[in-house]
Amino acid sequence: RLHNQGARTFWIHNTGPIGCLPFEVLDYPQQHENVDQNGCLRSHNEIAHEFNRQLKDSVIQLRMQFPDAALTYVDIYSAKYSLISHAKHH
Repeated sequence: RLHNQGARTFWIHNTGPIGCLPFEVLDYPQQHENVDQNGCLRSHNEIAHEFNRQLKDSVIQLRMQFPDAALTYVDIYSAKYSLISHAKHH
């Protein structure tokens, strides 16, 4: 719809590491095999990774469908996980 109205530049942000959100970490039982080195829930982050993979595939398809548009895929997951992983440094 936006493209039909003349929009040609899009930023598409993926989802962040949902397994690191405080309410996720506090509300789910902490099972050692489901917690990574940063205290994040692995299973929830795996869901985020799959969502992001499918989103990236969709962006690739949209680029083919709308070759006159600039679609920028923004990797929020990596940026936020890096901040979490190196929190003491920041």
